[in-house]
Amino acid sequence: MTESPYLLKFIGAALIIVGILMATFPELVSNKPVPTDTFKAVERRIWWGLLIGIGLLLQFHHQLIPWQTTVSATLASLLVGLLIARLIGIALDGSVAKQWFNVGIELVLLAPLVWWYFSVRS
Repeated sequence: MTESPYLLKFIGAALIIVGILMATFPELVSNKPVPTDTFKAVERRIWWGLLIGIGLLLQFHHQLIPWQTTVSATLASLLVGLLIARLIGIALDGSVAKQWFNVGIELVLLAPLVWWYFSVRS
């Protein structure tokens, strides 16, 4: 899968940009009213983080073998994308304790994935 890393990086950059735009402006594709509950208002932005995560994966990981590296890179990049979207939501919609609890959970889950990636990669 290393035949065209520039194409993958370009697609990854496009996905990151689209993901950040959609996490910032989810109203572009949905005509649902903004929830009055701050937690729900932030949560409507979170799924766009998956686009950010896929874009990050395409930017920095261009191989399938060894599979452990690919699995750890995929999970870590998706989690980072969700974290970025959550932080965008917290910045734009407001902060509640439950969202910061979710940020903490995501960081705790991210640490072993990053450790796994670097230990398998070496």
